[in-house]
Amino acid sequence: MSATCRDINELTAIAQTACRLFLNECKKSGLNIFITETYRSQERQNELYEQGRTKLWDSNGKRLNVVTWTKHSRHTSRRAWDIACKGKDLYNMSVLRKCGEIAAKLGITWGGTWDKSPDYPHFEVSENWKAPKAEEVKKMEKRYNNINEVPEWGKATIQQLINKGAIADARHLDLSEDMVRTLVIWARFMA
Repeated sequence: MSATCRDINELTAIAQTACRLFLNECKKSGLNIFITETYRSQERQNELYEQGRTKLWDSNGKRLNVVTWTKHSRHTSRRAWDIACKGKDLYNMSVLRKCGEIAAKLGITWGGTWDKSPDYPHFEVSENWKAPKAEEVKKMEKRYNNINEVPEWGKATIQQLINKGAIADARHLDLSEDMVRTLVIWARFMA
């Protein structure tokens, strides 16, 4: 079996931009994921296609499952990547669905939306994909609307600012993670 490539730099320039933006937005949303595969040679794609079809058993005598439905993948054109979740559940559907939502906002195709053969860990872009404008990406940023949503590391600072009246409406904070970080840094600096 050909080696698996996990290097984002092996993707086209457009796909590299899309993949990095996608990973960044997933990280901002607290999704703990990693890349399992990027570019595939046609030889590797063919080998994967044969798994569970003409190649039925692995070297240990275990039955192989079908792992891909096509010999013509965006992986071979360097415009696709697969992911998995860190931890015990590599393919946590809740996490993969959230990743799919982020991909949709970025104009990235998620394999989980395919009717015929859903491929939940798969993401790809077309040749003419364009990155959304910075303000569109900013709209996707996670916002904290009340003190209970604020991460533990920032809760005390935000609560102090609410208590001092520096934040007027405690029920509708509308703070991004970057804003919380900035307020925590300033509070530490001013202390």
